[in-house]
Amino acid sequence: MSTAWDNARRHARALETALGTKLSTYSRLAADISRSAGGSREREDREELDEGEGGYKLVEEEIEELLGKLEQAIDDLMTLINSPSQPPSASMQHAAQRHRDNLDDYRRDFLRTRNNVEAAVARSNLLGSVRKDINDYKSASPSQTDALLADRGRIDSSHRMIDDTLNQAYATREDFAQQRTFLARIDSRLGGVLSQIPGINSLISMIHSRRRRDSIIVACVVAFCVLLLLGYMFGF
Repeated sequence: MSTAWDNARRHARALETALGTKLSTYSRLAADISRSAGGSREREDREELDEGEGGYKLVEEEIEELLGKLEQAIDDLMTLINSPSQPPSASMQHAAQRHRDNLDDYRRDFLRTRNNVEAAVARSNLLGSVRKDINDYKSASPSQTDALLADRGRIDSSHRMIDDTLNQAYATREDFAQQRTFLARIDSRLGGVLSQIPGINSLISMIHSRRRRDSIIVACVVAFCVLLLLGYMFGF
């Protein structure tokens, strides 16, 4: 069991060494990606980020594979410890627990670094999309710009025409108000003149009465003539 235990421990330590190296490489790639994503350059940073993406994906796969192998190696150690042929010693249990703790530390470091990389890549994609929209807007064809300016000119012209029409309507309303005031003053003056001339109201009343009397007389004469005509025609 001692030989198998020693071989299993050497295998676990070799995997831990390889994991430490890969995690260091992965951390450097993550730092490069973060700098490229947050930099002020555009084309060069985008190319560096694309190259970093291809590299870090490969390193991620290698780290995940090493984590799985290390977990399997620790399981093999635990199998040797739990073997019924020989009771495990305290040093063997301590060594297996230390390897398990190292595995947990490696896994936490890997997950933390991967989250940072994913956030940097997402930020880079967002900035790239915004820059693309800005460039597309800047490179818009002059004809589109001219068409927009022409539409705005027509809208401004329509606004000016509406303003002129409203101003004319307001002026007409003011003229009507002035004319109404002028007619009211004339009517007031006529009333004042009529009230100042002695007997004018009585004369006007007499004229109206005579016109009514004349109208009645004419109506009576016409009615009498009609009756005479009817009597003559029908032999009354």
